[in-house]
Amino acid sequence: MLCLDDLFVLAAPLAQEVQRCLPIPAVVSFCLVAADGSLQPLRHPVGSLAAGSVETIVGVEPQLLDDRLILPLLLPSGERAIATVSEADPALLKKISPTWLQTLQHDLPERFETIRLAYIDVETELYNRRAAELFFQQAAVGAKLCFFLLNTALKRRSAGATLQKNKEIADLLQVLTHGLCFSFGFGVFGIVREVRGREQALKAAHYLQHQLKQEGLHTAQIGFAAVHDASRGGEKDLERLWRALVVAEKRGPFGLCDIDAADERHTHPFQLCAVDVLARLKKAWRARPSFTLAALSLPLATDVAALEQGLETLVRGMGRYIGMADNLALVLFERPDEQLIRKFVDRVQTGCLQKDGATLSAGVASWPCLDFARTDVPGNCLKALLHASFLGPGSVVFFDSLTLNISGDVFFEEGDYRAAIREYRRGLKWMPGDVNLINSLGVALVECNQERQAAVCFQEALGQEPDNYMALVNLGNVSLTLGQLPLALDCFERALGVRAGEDAGRQELLSSIARLYTDLGRHEPATPILEEWRSLPGSEREFLLFRLLGRNYLETGRPAEAIVACQRALRLFPQDSVSMSLLGLLYVEQGEGRELGLTLCRKALALDNFNADHWYRLGRALFHSGDPEGALEAARRCLKLQRRHVAASLLIGAIHQLAGRQRQAERCFRKAVSLQGCSPQQAEMARQHLAGFGKGRTAKR
Repeated sequence: MLCLDDLFVLAAPLAQEVQRCLPIPAVVSFCLVAADGSLQPLRHPVGSLAAGSVETIVGVEPQLLDDRLILPLLLPSGERAIATVSEADPALLKKISPTWLQTLQHDLPERFETIRLAYIDVETELYNRRAAELFFQQAAVGAKLCFFLLNTALKRRSAGATLQKNKEIADLLQVLTHGLCFSFGFGVFGIVREVRGREQALKAAHYLQHQLKQEGLHTAQIGFAAVHDASRGGEKDLERLWRALVVAEKRGPFGLCDIDAADERHTHPFQLCAVDVLARLKKAWRARPSFTLAALSLPLATDVAALEQGLETLVRGMGRYIGMADNLALVLFERPDEQLIRKFVDRVQTGCLQKDGATLSAGVASWPCLDFARTDVPGNCLKALLHASFLGPGSVVFFDSLTLNISGDVFFEEGDYRAAIREYRRGLKWMPGDVNLINSLGVALVECNQERQAAVCFQEALGQEPDNYMALVNLGNVSLTLGQLPLALDCFERALGVRAGEDAGRQELLSSIARLYTDLGRHEPATPILEEWRSLPGSEREFLLFRLLGRNYLETGRPAEAIVACQRALRLFPQDSVSMSLLGLLYVEQGEGRELGLTLCRKALALDNFNADHWYRLGRALFHSGDPEGALEAARRCLKLQRRHVAASLLIGAIHQLAGRQRQAERCFRKAVSLQGCSPQQAEMARQHLAGFGKGRTAKR
């Protein structure tokens, strides 16, 4: 369905279509019509339009405005826009027949829709690669936009399941991002977001990965970059994004890469680039069995010539001055004498910089050290300098386990999880048992899909600090991934107790606990957890909250509230097949419309027919509607997908019981009780049916 985004992304081919229809040469552009009738760019930076400086349009008929022809467009989406025809001969514009213009105005949306279909991916209904290339070729994008290229590496048991999951992710991305979305095929998607700086872009990428991980994806690699104007080379932007994705893929299943940051710095953030100084340094440490290197970070306004002369004098008898590299003074010492080096730094501060009132920081690293090579020592000095920056001006830091924790965090934030793991493991060799390092290592292992190793890390951390909040949350998330639901629930509940009364992270915990209660069939305790989640700020925008409320209200005998919750979830996420299936069952069982309810159940299956719960709900709805044969077929389809589905076994038992097939019914009820996921309520229901069979046999005797 044609909308304002189409006029923005497909502006060039749509404008060409208008030009082709016009009897005179002209330039065509598009604007949106705001609620007050003002004309505004289709996408513009927030606050870029000054009050009182915008044009307004009145009416819906074609009209001339300052030698321009205005063609109002009422789009099928209900949005209002205009096509502006400019740079044409005003006299010729006035001669165009009003009737002909009205016909053109009426025909344009249909013509545009035909063109639009060539730029839409058939399977996902998102923009395709051709549309992405058009997007990058625009003359000016206006706002500060960032393009995220996402690889989900979808692999399912069948081609149909892969296509269906692809469509499900496409629908979810539109809800999560509220931005332009593109499909490149094979599980690769593009998302355009307006962001204010790199930090916000990283935050958006991490949020997207987190949400996709919650949906069960094992891969979500993202390469991203700022979108430049076409004058800087539109096609090159897309090439840079593919290069970013290649880097992200090398960093692990949840790797990230900001190609702008990667291009602006060296191979990695801890590398010197002054080749001549590095050559002198290598010559100086050659044949030495050990050495210590100090990197002094100098103020930008420092008189380098005077400082170098002073350094050579001060270091005499203690070490050797190597040279300047990237505003750093490098000094080589023979021994890792901390007291001597601190005294040297103090002498440099008082003797060379005191008159300027400036302060210097120093990062010091030695060799041999762990598994580092000599060539890694300058980088270790830079890591120590980063550590010093957290301690304030004038700090001197000797490379240690805390430094490795900090450098590991840098790699982690960059999305280079394998490099982060190396740093954390080195830190643990230096300081075995450090809880922060153990926890950090576990988190990085999770990002590389090494959940079992990560669980060992979190358990080790909790062995030392049983109330460590982060270790509890992380172990809960890992246990959830590994299918250890009771352990996950215990961890989350303990974490909630540790942070009782604190809002930070509470919504995430409540969400996890509510999902676990629901999956374990414990609907009574799930409801108050969900209602507490609903009371928190921002929760009204969470479709998952209302989906879970609908499911738990249904199972606790509150159908009216369940209907309202499912309807709210579908308003937030119209393609939410779970809420759709739940709502269909509720409509049937509450007499709100049998046909409408069954239609919703079947539509949910059209969106995801590999979901066993959808087949169960259709079967339950058919059984309630008086179609036991259809219900039996649907329940059996459910068991084919999930043979340990307790509710489906109970439903089949009830169908057999109604048909008088007592032995088959009894077998189904006994099977349901024996299944691992059988809740106390389901077990009680099965026992009541089995007790009824026993009474029937006694009566016959």
